[in-house]
Amino acid sequence: MNSEDILVVVDAGHGGIDSGAVGNGLEEKDLNLKAANYIYKRLQELNIPSVITRTEDEYLPKDKRIERIKQLTNNNSNNILISNHINAGGAEGAEIIYSLKNDSTLSDIILDNLKDQGQIIRKSYQRRLPENPNLDYYYILRETNSYEPILIEYGFIDNKKDAERLSKNIENYAEAVVKSITEYLNYPYNVEIFPNEYIVQKGDTLYSIGKRYNVSVDELKKINNLITNDISIGQILKIKETNNNPIYIVQKGDTLYSIAKNNKINIDELIKINNLNSNILSVGQELFIPLSNEEIIDEEYDIYNVKKNDSLWKISQEYNITIPKLIELNNLSDLNIKIGQKLLVPKQLNKTYTVEKGDTIYSISKRFNIPIDDIKKLNNLDSNTIFLGQILNLN
Repeated sequence: MNSEDILVVVDAGHGGIDSGAVGNGLEEKDLNLKAANYIYKRLQELNIPSVITRTEDEYLPKDKRIERIKQLTNNNSNNILISNHINAGGAEGAEIIYSLKNDSTLSDIILDNLKDQGQIIRKSYQRRLPENPNLDYYYILRETNSYEPILIEYGFIDNKKDAERLSKNIENYAEAVVKSITEYLNYPYNVEIFPNEYIVQKGDTLYSIGKRYNVSVDELKKINNLITNDISIGQILKIKETNNNPIYIVQKGDTLYSIAKNNKINIDELIKINNLNSNILSVGQELFIPLSNEEIIDEEYDIYNVKKNDSLWKISQEYNITIPKLIELNNLSDLNIKIGQKLLVPKQLNKTYTVEKGDTIYSISKRFNIPIDDIKKLNNLDSNTIFLGQILNLN
């Protein structure tokens, strides 16, 4: 397939109040999200144009999901949609449903790679809407049939053997999807996640990996807490130890207050990251000092205070920055953010907001932390009345 201008849309099925299938102590929505976040992260690392529908436990009604997909793709039809799901019904193994207007090529490639990762394979197939056999059965395939959409069912959550494999290997299965996309679109496939991490491939041994990276087997075992030389396909190995946070050695006369002040961080954050039970320090004690994003604020960046219901996806959309760039800019280790957390975001010289259904001037004021009077002044408003589609200046 010609990969020119192709955009891969990664979808995490269900979410929020919609848990999807449940079984054996697992919820479908969580596994879907874990797979989708992994696939999206890897596609970004491989420079494959991609977007993701949700990055947290968010409820998306089916019409809103389609609406978001179309917004993310600007209604461009030259896209591949990967919708991640987990099956139920007691059977075992992975299967893929593809659109009536497409063939099974991509689905078959994915199933082959899932098989290499140790998952049992069922089939790839199409399913028609009973009342109209010309239409796809599944809503998400039906409403995105101008794309090339597929729905992946990684296994059966209510099958004990499948549930155990899903719990342990969902990211390995997600890597199989990534590999399949690169094969289908003819993109180079790189098994290094970062310069320090490697994904074990078929035929790999600790010896061959060590030889490749000039690291001894004993060192690899120590770094990865391995007791034996056994490794498995899809396993992620660290190649060398790294530490992004500088270490501070406590000196005579130091206090938590003085260390926090000198490093421009919050005392509570310092206590939390070092698992301290008290404010008492001892000379020679080693403290991790989290990197301060205040040190790199300049004319290009602002500080954003994370609010309730925020997600990296929402912030990335609001500030026109990709999620991977947002992660890199703030040295984040995962996609989770907390209320009150400070993030670097691109400075917006002319920030505007388009009023959506259900918005009030109060809700917009609260969302962007701007006083109502300031919003009214910036937009020459005589009252609190706003209307759908209205563009408001926010700075």
